[in-house]
Amino acid sequence: MNDFNQSIKVFSNNINGLNAPTKRKRVYNYLKKNNFDVIALQEVHIKQSHAEYLINDNLGKLYHSLDREKKKKGVALYINNKLNPSLEFKDNEGRIVAAKIESNSETILICNIYAPNGPKRKFVKNLRNHIRDSDFNHIIIMGDFNGILEKNRDKKAYKKTITNNMLPQNFIDLKNEYDLHDSWRLRNPTQLDYTFYSSRHNSWSRIDMIWVSKLLTTKINKVEILARDLSDHGAMLMEVNKKKINLKWRLNDDLIKREEDIVKIRQMTKEYFKFNNIQESDPLIIWDAYKAVARGFFIQQKKLKTRRRKENLKRLQIQIEQKEKALKANPGNNKINQQLTILRNQKKNLELDNLANQIKWAKQYSFENANKPGKWLARILRKKRYSQQVLKINSQGRTVYTDEEIKEEFKKYYEHLYEKEGISQEEIVKYLCKQKLQKITDEQRLDLNKAITPEEVKEAIKETEANKAPGLDGFIAGFYKIEQEEVIAHLVQIMNLVLTESIIPKTWSEAEIIMIHKEGKDQSDVKNYRPIALLNTDYKLFTKIMAKRLSKFLNNWIADDQSGFLPNRSTKDNIRIIIDAIEYYEYNHQKTVGFLALDAEKAFDQLNWDFIKLLLRELDMGAQFQNTINAIYTQQEATIRVNGQTSGKFNINRGARQGCPLSPLIFILTLEILLRSIREDSKLVGIKVDSQEIKVRAFADDVICIIENPRDNIRIWLNKIEEFGKLAGFKINKDKSVMLTKNLTPLDLETIKEETGLQFANKIKYLGIWIATKNNRLLELNYVRKWKEIKKDLEEWKNLKISLLGRIATVKMSVLPKMLYLFRNIPIIRNNQIFNNWNKDIRKFVWNNKRPRIKLSTMLTPKERGGLDLPDLKLYHEACALDWIRDWANLKKAKNLSLEGYNLRRGWHGYLWYGKHKIERNFGNHFVRSALLKTWIKYKRFFYEKTPLWLSPLEAYQRRELGWISWPTYKEVLNWSNRNGLPEIKKLEEIQIKYKNISWLHYYQLRDCFRADKKQGFSPSDEFWDIILHREKKVLTILYNKLVEWSTEKEVIKESMLKWSRDINRPILINEWEAIWNKKIKYCRATDLKENWIKMIHRWYLTPKKIALMYSNIDNKCWRCKEHVGSYFHMWWSCKKVKKFWSIINVKSRKILKINLECKPEYYL
Repeated sequence: MNDFNQSIKVFSNNINGLNAPTKRKRVYNYLKKNNFDVIALQEVHIKQSHAEYLINDNLGKLYHSLDREKKKKGVALYINNKLNPSLEFKDNEGRIVAAKIESNSETILICNIYAPNGPKRKFVKNLRNHIRDSDFNHIIIMGDFNGILEKNRDKKAYKKTITNNMLPQNFIDLKNEYDLHDSWRLRNPTQLDYTFYSSRHNSWSRIDMIWVSKLLTTKINKVEILARDLSDHGAMLMEVNKKKINLKWRLNDDLIKREEDIVKIRQMTKEYFKFNNIQESDPLIIWDAYKAVARGFFIQQKKLKTRRRKENLKRLQIQIEQKEKALKANPGNNKINQQLTILRNQKKNLELDNLANQIKWAKQYSFENANKPGKWLARILRKKRYSQQVLKINSQGRTVYTDEEIKEEFKKYYEHLYEKEGISQEEIVKYLCKQKLQKITDEQRLDLNKAITPEEVKEAIKETEANKAPGLDGFIAGFYKIEQEEVIAHLVQIMNLVLTESIIPKTWSEAEIIMIHKEGKDQSDVKNYRPIALLNTDYKLFTKIMAKRLSKFLNNWIADDQSGFLPNRSTKDNIRIIIDAIEYYEYNHQKTVGFLALDAEKAFDQLNWDFIKLLLRELDMGAQFQNTINAIYTQQEATIRVNGQTSGKFNINRGARQGCPLSPLIFILTLEILLRSIREDSKLVGIKVDSQEIKVRAFADDVICIIENPRDNIRIWLNKIEEFGKLAGFKINKDKSVMLTKNLTPLDLETIKEETGLQFANKIKYLGIWIATKNNRLLELNYVRKWKEIKKDLEEWKNLKISLLGRIATVKMSVLPKMLYLFRNIPIIRNNQIFNNWNKDIRKFVWNNKRPRIKLSTMLTPKERGGLDLPDLKLYHEACALDWIRDWANLKKAKNLSLEGYNLRRGWHGYLWYGKHKIERNFGNHFVRSALLKTWIKYKRFFYEKTPLWLSPLEAYQRRELGWISWPTYKEVLNWSNRNGLPEIKKLEEIQIKYKNISWLHYYQLRDCFRADKKQGFSPSDEFWDIILHREKKVLTILYNKLVEWSTEKEVIKESMLKWSRDINRPILINEWEAIWNKKIKYCRATDLKENWIKMIHRWYLTPKKIALMYSNIDNKCWRCKEHVGSYFHMWWSCKKVKKFWSIINVKSRKILKINLECKPEYYL
């Protein structure tokens, strides 16, 4: 059983007494006869002094918890010795006993419980604390729960009873916290069966259960409720068949870290290519063979290292034993004692090195990373939820539960999904010809088709994450980061062969597909999983290079209606357009509109390869680029990996592999044909504002069509979409495609539904944002709903053992990203009370429902200025609002601005700078504009005191009359080169070089504005807001940091800083504090010690003096000396008893560091 590769038979029963010898013998005979591996008995009714009654070697190793005084309660656990069991914990009340089975680096914790018949809160708390302190991979909790999970299905009474034996909420919370499943109910979702009959209440109930962790559910072969033969409770029987998972080889990154190992690898590589890279040999075969040789080399090196480590450990153990004998013979020999200490440390270091990988994956080096917002903390918070274990699959009217059956269902589904459809290439060619697509330019073609260089390969290697999941060959990107010249040279040769000959190594066509469940969808349906292809790193390096080239081309070729997978495009523009459109139709209620959110069924997986190839030919993308696509999309193979099991290979004949860097770009390139045909078809009507028309918005395959007058036009739209979808593989699921309508009558809706079969809703979810027919519902549908989820998470996490910094990191990692997504897409909050309530909940979690010991302003201050860097949600929201306002200032996004300002008489700069919103009240009668303007007014004085140079006076006053796309700004029309250094307006001829449509009238208007603004003066062009206007990356971070700086500028000198100065009797300069915050705190790598240092700086710890101020009956004297007032400085430094401790520390420090170190508080505190 060492690898859990055989069946485990589990038996659990409330035996209701084993005191009677006759019954005991009968029970033991039954258990022995059935050869159970794990036996859990409850209510054995044997007290501690009679524990020997329970010993029975035939049943396995015994663990028990018994009452000390009475023959009541009592739980016993027998585990077969071949399972290598060990006691983990037990209570002293005869209610809980737990043991562990450890094997093959996996651990199952087995808990046998007998819950109280009455209140269970104290019992559950005790159980939770024990489990929380244990380390395990899987858990089984079984026994008599003395309560039921569901009233309707787990209890049957012949008359109504007052008693409620539902399990309490904290028991349910424990079940959810560890992602446990009721094994019997999982396999019998509709069946009714019970384990206990109460004669008193004349009722049946299922109070005996076996709960198992999610990863074990698919390993269960059988789970049954047995007849009440041995007791008045029906026994539970479960068989677990946890087969050993054959792990695929993956390069251990420890083998490529040390310089001596890298030298060996380079030598091996050099020798291989020297003898094998000959002209007659196929470069592709040479490359695949090289990877096989390298794999064998690494396996050999790993074995050698393991063998040497064992030999060294054995040698050190012998030396330690010899020194121990010598020390026993000569106890006073200090030299032997020192040698023994050195040997023990050497052995300890070797053992730690041996455990390094386990520690790394299990705890992510908790010494360094505990409480950081990294993988280690993420695992603590989500270890019960993140697993992609598939419990069951519903297929053709039946449900399958085992790993083998689940694996086969996935294989069957995807094998069929990836079959090629018989679509005529002639039809595709005719369709593409109708689109009248323009050929790409010679410059673009040259850029796509040029030979790949070593520099491009090195850049791709540099950009690839070193430890990202590899493909079937097992080579992580870290292997290529060694930068072996022979490897890079051969990769360049192979990649250029793909371009010229359209051939790829066989391993590049292979993939292992893993399943990622789509959140919120039914987990038992194979369609609700996203297939992610794990591809070989060398293939991904090649496609990364080609994707970079293609991305550069597509950024210019694809219109701004598509915001997915291209630089400087994001979801916020799509959401903004939809929200503004709803506002537009709220105002123009005489017009009707439908927002059709298309649901394309498996859009990436059904993409037609012929359509892609013929499209590239139609665009004349170049021979080399077409060779690349032809090589990739000709023949592919894959296996499915689910629940640790791998299926057999099957062919892929269509679709873009999710996981390939090229796939998303190939998809949006194909989809752009549909988007273009919609834009250019005059029969398809969208929103028309000024000279702009908006018909469709897309983020990859998330497409939303804005259809004006849908009753008359919907069929034309659907025909256009279906014509494309039939040929390209973009098939619309009408059952899931939803339309949100505005200003339509019920009769219109009924007409559309009958004609199209589309679904209608009063709200839709687009790109993760709920949108309704009224924008005033955005807050409720998104922010209120999301905060309820977050609040529930915070409630679950409150029992986790996370320190102060860990809780702040939790907020950063798990709360902030969720809220930030909403802020970025809908920064429409105007009520500050909402932020106050959110901050209250966050502070409650951070301080674990206790009174805060550090001021909020200090908590929000960045670490570089002595704070704790707690996120300020209000400031993040304001930073996102300012990011939206950038569009008003730089005037680049014409469609957004035309739609958002559809009813404005003046230009955006008039409202931003000249305060025209005070005159034109209509500006505030808009859901988006009013929220954004409020933020701008708050921070305008921080940005500028004088007139900014980005200001365009003509746009401010004549945007509606002139309707231009680009506008002259002060920066472009002012001349600063005169002698006095004052700005002057340029001559008309100079301005007309760039802006040819400016007339003399416009020039005079511009000059009048200049004269008025000149009185206030002009700001330099390098002000903070000017810099923000021209940035594309990290805008939000820079804005937030600036807002935090402004909001906490009064916190430069903190109260704790003044107190420390008084305590050490000298001023502590600000540069000394900055050195502590930014430099000295990095001297220590252990986060726990850093946290202690931060708490010390902020005087976090409670002292007698502080407690006495809180409670009048508490003495304020020092706990140690009982003489002086227990102030902070006294408790930590000046108390005579503490002084002795610091003196010892000082002596040791001087000895270790070999310097003359004074015993000062600033050194040690």
